Amino acid sequence: MAAELKVPTLGMDMEEATILRWMVEEGAAVEKGDPVLEIETDKTSFEIEANSDGEIRNLRGEEGETLPVGAVLAYIAAPGEEIPQREEPQETTESGYAGKNRQSETVIEKEMKGSGGVPGSPGSNGNRRRLRASPAARRAADERGLDLEDIAGSGPQGRIYLSDVLEAEVKPGEDRGGKLTIPAPTSHREPLSRIRRIGAERTAKSFAEVPHFYLTRNLEADRLLEVAERLGEKMEPAPGVTELLVLAVARTLKKHPRLNARYAGDELELQDQVNLGVAVATDDGLVVPSLKGADSMPLQELVPELKGLIGRARSGSLAPEELSGGTFTISNLGMMGIDSFDAVINTPEAAILAVGRIRTVPEWQGGEWVPRRIISATLSVDHRVADGADGARFLEDLQAVLTDWELLL
Repeated sequence: MAAELKVPTLGMDMEEATILRWMVEEGAAVEKGDPVLEIETDKTSFEIEANSDGEIRNLRGEEGETLPVGAVLAYIAAPGEEIPQREEPQETTESGYAGKNRQSETVIEKEMKGSGGVPGSPGSNGNRRRLRASPAARRAADERGLDLEDIAGSGPQGRIYLSDVLEAEVKPGEDRGGKLTIPAPTSHREPLSRIRRIGAERTAKSFAEVPHFYLTRNLEADRLLEVAERLGEKMEPAPGVTELLVLAVARTLKKHPRLNARYAGDELELQDQVNLGVAVATDDGLVVPSLKGADSMPLQELVPELKGLIGRARSGSLAPEELSGGTFTISNLGMMGIDSFDAVINTPEAAILAVGRIRTVPEWQGGEWVPRRIISATLSVDHRVADGADGARFLEDLQAVLTDWELLL
């Protein structure tokens, strides 16, 4: 029996994926485990492998097209084996589902039915052609006031891609087939990347539904910097401030299970280990890979693991499992010169720690002013899971660890 190759489900919050490129053609012979295509989710891109031996049959979905989770991409069948017949899929919206972006084709199909022929043939209503355009192209054309019929598509059967819309030249006042164009505005828009769009939806939902409260404390950083300098001479790769903070936060969380829990209605879901998420800025938006079991990792193991995780996040090569399962997040903007900030909780987690830059402030000691190096840390907490005292005790214990690292032993 022919095997179905579908858009996989990689997490409870994943709803769709975009095809980046096909690595095989219709009728190609594949073996189980061979890479077939590359897709992109809201968090990362990765390859889908063949799930059986056979020939690629009834391949669907073009590069740049967005499809919902569970959509059949192709069949893998034995030579000559019959496969289920499927209807031609409808054009999809940017969310991956059939919708009002189908309107242009519907109008043309009505013309075909009324004329008994194809658009542009005698008896049809004008010389309209069947429009085939990606969701991103339709959205970009609508934002720019462009008519898709005036744009030549570079894809198969004249399909219009986003690049075709961006390359189309529109001059103020130009007459397009009797239609007056609106003068070009002084501003412009650009489509959000999938990562930014999904991130916007999730942060808005978190901020609207989760009762946040914030606790800020200046943490003494002298010992932290001394340890980083000393270990930098002994370890390879050398731990930086971020790695040492991750170690300290992960170990401290073991004593504060509420901040490592999840709200589950009438009960709390307490996590058995700390999967520490680290917010990483990329060109496409913010991603939060998680370091699994960070609380039990020795520093010699944690440092290369964390550096590798951050590197893969920036290059867009994270594995799906590295983007799920987080229990607590740390976000560090200190390297960008930020003193302090409030972060939005990465639901369904219960808390996130926002870390600013290391700075020197004066402190009155023994009748004189002395310099003291500090880090401003702001803890955002879900008030349904923990209260202010819980957060304050966590920050107090974190300060104790940063002052006396032997407490981690």
